[in-house]
Amino acid sequence: MNWLRFWTPKFGISLVVWTFAVASFGQPTAATAATIESAKAPVAASGELSIYTAWDERDINALIQGFNKVYPKVKVSGVRSEGGRGALLERLLTEIDAGKPMADVYSTGIPDMSAMLQRGELLSYRSASEANLDPRFVFKDGLLHATANLVFMAAYNRNLIPEKDVPRAWDDLLNAKWKGKIAIDQEPNDIVAGFLILMGREKGEKYLRQLAQNVIIRRGRSLLVELLVAGEFPLTIDVYTHRVAGAIKDGAPLGAAPMPAYFSAPNVDAILKRAPHPENAKLWIDWLQSPAGQEVVAKRNRPPTGKTEGTPDPTAALIKGRDQVVLLPSKLPMAYDAIAKLAREIFLASK
Repeated sequence: MNWLRFWTPKFGISLVVWTFAVASFGQPTAATAATIESAKAPVAASGELSIYTAWDERDINALIQGFNKVYPKVKVSGVRSEGGRGALLERLLTEIDAGKPMADVYSTGIPDMSAMLQRGELLSYRSASEANLDPRFVFKDGLLHATANLVFMAAYNRNLIPEKDVPRAWDDLLNAKWKGKIAIDQEPNDIVAGFLILMGREKGEKYLRQLAQNVIIRRGRSLLVELLVAGEFPLTIDVYTHRVAGAIKDGAPLGAAPMPAYFSAPNVDAILKRAPHPENAKLWIDWLQSPAGQEVVAKRNRPPTGKTEGTPDPTAALIKGRDQVVLLPSKLPMAYDAIAKLAREIFLASK
């Protein structure tokens, strides 16, 4: 039985640029299957498991249901915040500071997770299921466990922008003709971090302040895609590839803007050092990084970080061969909370 709760209120990392050759994750090899067999085998697990998560309601419910097929006696709670990822992090930190942590697992993007890394609040755990992951997504200190590769992309409505007018360079976005036509999320922290690394702190901040003159703010990246499809604006540079891929699959007139790079931030799960149910949290990581767990991730139209039971990466066509600025937990030009503050100052102060 699974529960979903909502809470309403109110970090470094490094980014590396590479050409991301997308592999179609398929059946695990015999050796890999043997290594992760323990992650599939049911054990006499019971009790509770609390997951504080940035996944949306349908996605986290699908993951919980998949986990409960293997561990039916574990009562799993998925806790989300209607106030966004920042609000959920604030709640988590408040509970920890009060000495009453409720969460076993924290699931979010790496930037938001950096606060927990800085404070030393995470438990190191090396799961046997790591053998199933693409090596690029394995954190050898055992503090973070990659579950999906979230890629921020630029997308446009093909009914509103002719192919010849689609922006292809970062400076194209500064053209006055795009004023009020480029939508971004109200928490653009990840792409702000990306631009600062991609261009350097001084040049990046200058560029972002110029870009802010042309953008409009909307709440939620799922909503951004819906509004893009509806034609409320012609262009966004701050949406997930899996949302765009899903919309295109459903017939939406969307296209990928061929910008020089996309920003990639793997979604990661982590076990809290003071988790009330640490053993169940370890089972969650074992299952989620196994082919069975990655199968659910792919079936939810999200790009997996490891081999599935057969479902391919649904975003492969959109990101194949594209450069990506990948967020990893080391070398930011400033602390992540400072980046979040800068993002608010640049994009929200005048809105």
